[in-house]
This record gives sequence, C-alpha cells and structure tokens, in this order.
Amino acid sequence: MTDHADMPGRMRDLVLALDAYRRAHADVLGLGIGELLTLSDLGRQDAQPVSLLAARLGVAAPAGTALVDRLHAKGLVVRRRHPTDRRSRLVELTPRGRRVAELMDRLFHEDVSTGLDGVPLEHLHELADLLDRVAAALRLRAGDLNDLRRRMVRADSASGDGPAAPGPPPPVVESGEEPTT
Repeated sequence: MTDHADMPGRMRDLVLALDAYRRAHADVLGLGIGELLTLSDLGRQDAQPVSLLAARLGVAAPAGTALVDRLHAKGLVVRRRHPTDRRSRLVELTPRGRRVAELMDRLFHEDVSTGLDGVPLEHLHELADLLDRVAAALRLRAGDLNDLRRRMVRADSASGDGPAAPGPPPPVVESGEEPTT
C-alpha cells in the first residue's frame, strides 16, 4: 500500500531515472548534460539569448557562452543578431541541431508512452494533474530562497549534529604560511 510517506522516495527514483536517461542520451550523442538540455530547450522554444539559456540551466553567463560555443563548434547552433537589442545575440538551432532535438523529443515521448501503455485514460488525467501540482509546489519552493534557507537552518538545528550545510570555504594557505582569519 502506497501512502504520502512513500512519494518523496518514488519521486527521487523518477528524478534519478530521468537523470540516467539524459546521461545515456548525452553519451550516445557525444554531448555534455548542459549541451543536451540546451538543445532540448531550443527545440521547444524559438531562438533565445545566451543569458536566458544560462539562467534556465542555472549557470553564470560566461558558462552559458562557453556551452553555446561548444554547440556552435559541433554545428548544432548558430548565433544571430537580436532584432530589437543590438547588445544581444540570439542562439538558434541549425537544421542538424533541430534534427537532434526532434529525435531526442520523439524518443522521450516513445519511451514515456511505453511506460504508460495500458494505463486507463482517467488515470493518465489524474497523473497529469498530480505531476502538475508537485511541479508547481517545487517551483514555488525553489523560487523562495529565503524561505528555503530558513527551513534548512531550522531542520539542521533540530538535528543537533552541528551544521550540515557548508559554511564559508577555509582560507587559502600557501605552503609554510600560517592561516589568517
């Protein structure tokens, strides 16, 4: 019998399965995970500025630029002028990049559909609603960093084991020097 207490573990298993699925596709395509996610993102959207692609991946703009550089070198994306912002460039898929993104999307749809074969339509609607609710709750929590910090500190303090979250990094000490504080 499944209850609410089982759900976080099952969700974690799903996230880990999705991560393994993405890594396998990235390996077969000779891409990094960030490159794979960017291709997938561009496959679902129109051309995007590098800054937006970087933000969606949760990386700094320079890392986003390096990622786009790698995809460009592989012939999967091109940069073009932004039509309204002279300071910005848009990134879009090349025909080859579009084929790769469409292939990944098609395979993902086939694989998820295989996992859901035989599930009655009313259960699929219910599952879709539940997944939407969980995704919305997680996005809400992720969007409030101050609340997340407070919750982590409270949970960490209640454990009584000392701080679990990493503190500031230790000072860098050259060989033979005394640490400074």
